[in-house]
Parts: sequence; C-alpha cells; structure tokens
Amino acid sequence: MNLAQVLHQRWAADESLNALLPAERVFTGTSVTPAMPLAVISRARARPAVQFADGAGLDTVEVRIELYDPSYDASLAVLAALKRAFDRTRFDLAGAGKVLYMRRTADHARQEPDGTWRTTVEFDCTVLLDGNM
Repeated sequence: MNLAQVLHQRWAADESLNALLPAERVFTGTSVTPAMPLAVISRARARPAVQFADGAGLDTVEVRIELYDPSYDASLAVLAALKRAFDRTRFDLAGAGKVLYMRRTADHARQEPDGTWRTTVEFDCTVLLDGNM
C-alpha cells in the first residue's frame, strides 16, 4: 500500500476530518468526478536521504493534499483539521516501511477563475524503507 493510500485510510478513520469531508470525496492521484467538495492526495516528489548496505534507507517524500470547494470557510475548516490530523505524526506503511515523521511545510488557498477555492497543504514525510522491498 502506498503512502497516499495510507493517508486516505487515516483520513477515513479520523472522525473530525470525515465529518468535514467524507473519505468517499477524497481521491489518490487524479479525481475522476467533477462534483465538489473533494480532495486529492498525491505524492509530489521523493528524494533519497540515506541508503544502507542492506537495501534499507530513508527517503524524504513530499505529499500534497489539494482541496476543491466552492466555500472558502469550509475549505479552511478542512485545512485546519488536516493539520491537526497529520502534522508531526508517525505511522506504519502496511508492510512497506514506516513514516517516521510527517511535517507540514506549506499551505495556501486561492480562488480559481470559476470561483472554486483550491486550498493546498504540503507535507514532507521522512520514510524508513524496508531493505526487503
């Protein structure tokens, strides 16, 4: 299971996030539905930080979560819940290593020409990769 999928599962398990934006409206990769509100979780970039002789290593993985909502206030409420749920956390990656530390690096909101608010939050994840991968 990849990092975006694990984040989606964690979103579904978080009551406050799920109340603001149900996990059924959260997509990994590209969304295929135009209905809003919705969120898209994607891996922006991965950089090897340390590699060990046994094949294990540490990577820094950038994750981006984009929210699309016609309501500015609703998008900011989801953003605040995302920060509470994911910033400064650690968790397993279901057999593919573990996230040792997830840290928010940036967030911003902007209104698109059609009036939709696109709110983005970015995280750096320090990922311990299993040598058996």
